[in-house]
Amino acid sequence: METLNKKEKLLSILFRLAAIINLTVGIYSLILQDLDWIEFISCLAISLIILAGSLNPKLFFKPVKNIFSLHFTLEPIINSTIYYTIIITSLILLFGSILLEKFWSA
Repeated sequence: METLNKKEKLLSILFRLAAIINLTVGIYSLILQDLDWIEFISCLAISLIILAGSLNPKLFFKPVKNIFSLHFTLEPIINSTIYYTIIITSLILLFGSILLEKFWSA
């Protein structure tokens, strides 16, 4: 893992801040404004997706041609197993909340 330059650090901090704000608003809405659990699950999933973006800031400064090449590898700032676990968990939660919204709600 290489060190991050200033713009990558700034992007990582801003994404983490956005994830924390999104999750805080979701918890606030769940507790004080009677938000549905299904909507909170989608809010949690979106917060995890934003967090995953903060854990791989180098991705946003790569050329698109390199991202779609066969030899491209992700360079997260944490262990790649944890990074992929966060991404898969967020996608499962997001698709689960979409299915629950579609079939559970009347």
